[in-house]
Amino acid sequence: MDENYISIPAADGCPNLLTPWGNEFASMIERGVQCAQSWLDTPGEIPLWWELAQTRKTFPVGDCQDAFEAGFLLRIQQRLRGVPQ
Repeated sequence: MDENYISIPAADGCPNLLTPWGNEFASMIERGVQCAQSWLDTPGEIPLWWELAQTRKTFPVGDCQDAFEAGFLLRIQQRLRGVPQ
C-alpha cells in the first residue's frame, strides 16, 4: 500500500480501501467515513442522498468535497459488499 495516500479502514468484512488523496485531505475523508457510519448506525427518516448532499456543503467546493464524498461512498461500498447475497 502506498503510504502517501489515505485509506478507508476495513469494515463489515471488507478490507481497507485506498483513496487517491494524500494526507492533506485526511480530515475530509475521515469525516465522510464518520458521516456514512452514523447514517448506517442510525435507523431513521433521513435519506442517504440527503445526508451526503447536506454534509458535503460544509466543505469548500472542489477537491475537499470530492475527498469527503470518497470517504462517504467508500464506507457505503464496504457495507454493500459485506452483505451476503
